[in-house]
Amino acid sequence: MAFVELEDGSWINPELVELIYKKQLNTDFWAASMTNGDPALITDADRAHILKTAGFVKIKKEKNDEQ
Repeated sequence: MAFVELEDGSWINPELVELIYKKQLNTDFWAASMTNGDPALITDADRAHILKTAGFVKIKKEKNDEQ
């Protein structure tokens, strides 16, 4: 079980996230619907981190600049 630290310092378990959605189209914040029913407000960076940790987005390895 992997936890993700959010930008506000709180923690979230990606395994308990059911749905990630925007409450309003003109805002930068997202909502993560949890299995317990309580939505968590998250930023776009938090959303990307949650998706990477859950395995939905591949994490790019850093290129070696040495030639």
